[in-house]
Amino acid sequence: MCNFTLLFEIDRMKTIFRPTLLLFLLLFSLVNCQHESVSSTPEKVKKRIAFSEEFKDLVVFEKYVQKIDENKALQKIQGLFYTDSDGNTNEATAWLDANMNIVKIKQIENLTSGKKYERTFYFCDGLKTVSQQITAHYELKVPYFSEERSYYSSNESVIATFQRSSKQENLSLQTLSVGEKHVCSHREALDIIKRTGDFETRFRGFDEAFGRNFIVLGTENQSTTLAFNVESPMLKTLKNNEKSFINKPFDVEFSPITEPDGFTFQALINLSLVKDEQ
Repeated sequence: MCNFTLLFEIDRMKTIFRPTLLLFLLLFSLVNCQHESVSSTPEKVKKRIAFSEEFKDLVVFEKYVQKIDENKALQKIQGLFYTDSDGNTNEATAWLDANMNIVKIKQIENLTSGKKYERTFYFCDGLKTVSQQITAHYELKVPYFSEERSYYSSNESVIATFQRSSKQENLSLQTLSVGEKHVCSHREALDIIKRTGDFETRFRGFDEAFGRNFIVLGTENQSTTLAFNVESPMLKTLKNNEKSFINKPFDVEFSPITEPDGFTFQALINLSLVKDEQ
C-alpha cells in the first residue's frame, strides 16, 4: 500500500555554499549511508567512471550515488501513473532516508512516438547533485540509446556533463566523454511525487474498461485512473453529485497491482476530500 496523504517537502538551503562545502556534505552523507544501509553484495558491479585530473573531485559524487543505490534501508515511494491527452505516460518513484528527505527520484516518460526517457536524480540535503538521463530512440528504424550525466554545484549550476551512446541497450560498455553542459530538470518528477502542478489529484469523473470501474483524477493536462470494486461512502457521494465535485482536490491511497497475465493497474485504497475543500 502506498500512503500519499503525507506531502514531501525538500528543505532548500537558502545560503549559497562554497563548492568545497558541497563536497563535505557529500562525504558526510557517505559516512551516514554506511551506517544506514544493510550490508549486502550488489548483484552487478557497475563499470566505474574514469575522470580526468580536471574532474577528479567528481569521484566523490559517484561514490555518493553508489551509496544511495546500495542503501536498502531507504523508504520507496511509488508515484501515480499519469497519461496526457496525446497518450504519453509519466511516472516517478522516490526514495527517502530516515529523516523523510528525498535522496533519489527516478522518472520514466514514454512518448507515443516510441521515444522513452529514464531520468534519475540524486539529492544531498535537498540539493540536486547528480542527474542521469537515458534516452531510448525506439521511434527510429534502427534504434539507438544515449546517456547524459550531469553534476551540480551547491547552487545547482552544472559543473560538467558527460555523455555516451550505443546501438545496444546496455550503455555501460561505452566510454563517457565530456559534452556540453546541460541541466536536467527534476521539477516534473518532483511534481509527480508531491502531486503538484499538472499532477494534482483533482476529480475528473468515472470510467469503465476491461470489466472494471475507475475513478479519474488529475488536471486538464495529466490524468490518472484508479480501479475500485466496492463503492465507499465517498465514491457514492461522488457518483450522486458528480458535477458538483468536478475539479475538487482529493487525497489518495493506492496500491499498484499486477495480475498473473501481466495486466497492471492502480487499485484505489482510500479517497478523501482535501480538508480545505470540506
